[in-house]
Amino acid sequence: CPVTLKVISERYLGDESARLHFLREARAAASVRHPNVASVFHLGRTGDNYFYAMEFVEGETLEKLIKRCGRLEVKLALEITSQVAAGLVAVHEQNLVHRDIKPSNIMARLKEGGFVTAKIIDLGLAKTLGASVSEAGISSPGAFAGTPEFASPEQFAGVGVDIRSDLYSLGVTLWVMVTGQTPFRGTSAEVMYQHQHAPLPLEQLKDVPQPVVVLLEKLLEKDPAQRFRTPNELLKAIPTVTEAIDQGRRITRQTLEKTRLANARTGTRKPPTKPARKKISIARLPVTGSDLFGREEDIAFLDRAWANTDINMVTIVAWAGVGKSTLVNHWLRRMVADHYRSAELIFGWSFYRQGTSGGTSSADEFIDSALGWFGDPDPRLGTAWEKGERLAKLVAHRKTLLVLDGLEPLQNPPGPQEGRLRDPSLQALLRELAAFNTGLCVITTRTPIADIADHERTSALRRDLEQLSSDAGAKMLRALGVKGDEAELRIAAEEFRGHCLALTLLGSYLTDAYHGDICRREEVSARLAHDQRQGAHAQKVMESYQTWFGEGPELAVLRMLGLFDRPADETALGALLKSPPISGLTESLTDLLPTEWQTILAKLRRARLLAPEDPHNPGHFDTHPLVREYFGEQLRRDQMDAWKECNRRLFHYYQTLAPQLPNSFREMKPLFSAVICGCNAGLFREALHEVYIPRIQRGDSSFSANVLGARGPLLTV
Repeated sequence: CPVTLKVISERYLGDESARLHFLREARAAASVRHPNVASVFHLGRTGDNYFYAMEFVEGETLEKLIKRCGRLEVKLALEITSQVAAGLVAVHEQNLVHRDIKPSNIMARLKEGGFVTAKIIDLGLAKTLGASVSEAGISSPGAFAGTPEFASPEQFAGVGVDIRSDLYSLGVTLWVMVTGQTPFRGTSAEVMYQHQHAPLPLEQLKDVPQPVVVLLEKLLEKDPAQRFRTPNELLKAIPTVTEAIDQGRRITRQTLEKTRLANARTGTRKPPTKPARKKISIARLPVTGSDLFGREEDIAFLDRAWANTDINMVTIVAWAGVGKSTLVNHWLRRMVADHYRSAELIFGWSFYRQGTSGGTSSADEFIDSALGWFGDPDPRLGTAWEKGERLAKLVAHRKTLLVLDGLEPLQNPPGPQEGRLRDPSLQALLRELAAFNTGLCVITTRTPIADIADHERTSALRRDLEQLSSDAGAKMLRALGVKGDEAELRIAAEEFRGHCLALTLLGSYLTDAYHGDICRREEVSARLAHDQRQGAHAQKVMESYQTWFGEGPELAVLRMLGLFDRPADETALGALLKSPPISGLTESLTDLLPTEWQTILAKLRRARLLAPEDPHNPGHFDTHPLVREYFGEQLRRDQMDAWKECNRRLFHYYQTLAPQLPNSFREMKPLFSAVICGCNAGLFREALHEVYIPRIQRGDSSFSANVLGARGPLLTV
């Protein structure tokens, strides 16, 4: 992604004071993580030059916006002030003072619908609270630290400053937004004197609503003790101001003071005895088995992470079939039994495209759904990065348990960029949550997430999930009905390297085919490959099941499920099962009685090849990603004609699910699937001229990308 580089001026080379200042600036900036502060990614040195790479922020400076538009609307000015104050909260939390808040150090981006995003840039004068006055006063050798037109009285006095100095500068910035000019003008010496001694020129505010005038008077007090004490106090006062404007009433300084005191009392008030109502959405998580073996330490790790307020995120890393999703689901069931403990919001999502083919995947569906669920007014607005930042702010606002299952389809495969997220919205979301989160984000993936590696030892812990021990594996086999002495069961667990899915399938297979006799495992274990990264052990068990099933209806169901990248809806399966039957695939499934169909499903569930029924999604059929990959690829490779016919039927089926001209991402989603299936079926012209151009793109208007913001799915199709 594009970045902005900042390099120390050549005229300072060799000046140790300037070098130290530059390093302090970069480190101070790097310590702040907030959607309203431009992030610093890297501090480096080349030869005698230092540089740092910071987030490239789209839009224009607030200074340019004011020059272009003149005075800003009051509501817009207050919104920008509110966002800058939110950024200053993060600055304050790092024990820093910016010291140069002004329009040219604020980036603003106006969007459709009147929305705006504001970001603080350039912590070039930032100092740590408690730094010496002499150090605090150096911007360049011998020069005043700051910009006179926006500096606080205490900055001119050369005394120590705190965050209230930034609030004064923000007050001057608000003054400029609503009047188009600074309150004090003249030479630097004249401006300095006026900030320290002259009364505010309130005549400049004759066209400004009275509540804003009161707010400005509070922000621009000469005495820091008379201003807001923290950015949080300002944030809590702004709604009082906007409400008074809307109602056409006046306020006084005492009104703002009462707001501050009321908020202070609220902060010390005892929590209500009645717990807040929890909001829960976990239907999109995969259904897994209820039993868990040998994971006591991993469960304890998750419990500790939830209880530790310093931990913002945990990542469970393991290769396919080791039991990541089962572990998290088991922990969630414990949380449910404890009424989700202190969590207020619980949201789970599984990225179903868990194949290893490296195809393009998108987080757009997740971002769109999550933004809507968390209360974003319009999930369509903004770039992908801005959407991720907005979602992070919504998630972190309350104590949220966010579970993201199977993230690896959106990460780069092994190579120079291994583990890096390919989707900018997810990059923004996870970077922000790793830095600040009042709750916990739990992620499962096959590959460590490189984007948050710098937080792994502090706020974003990584847990590498080990294979099951021989004792735990033996207990699992015993629970699945396998018979034999304990030593034999442990040996079997070791032969399958403790691979959770492989042992699950093995136990079910031996129980079904050989009455649970552990000694009959040789036909499977003798053919095991040693590469377990992609679930080779599980694949060998699936081969044995395939032989046992023969070309019967069970195998046909598994191959059909391999066509889908998510749980298959029974109506979609119905489109595949309608007459005439698909040659080589569905002959054995045509015209089945309901009891016969349920018998087939029960057999597959008993074999653990089909997930249990999901009470959250009745009428949907799911299986483990490895099972889906194995049988889906087999159908494509060995029965190409049947695979194409399936895709042809799904091409027509998905078109019927969407309105002729969808107006939301949710409505548009089936058409993306239709185009993919049409191309798989070789119906390129039909997919292009019947679906993609007229219904997705709306001719040459690029409706899906420009209006819905669904750029990721467009890359997929």
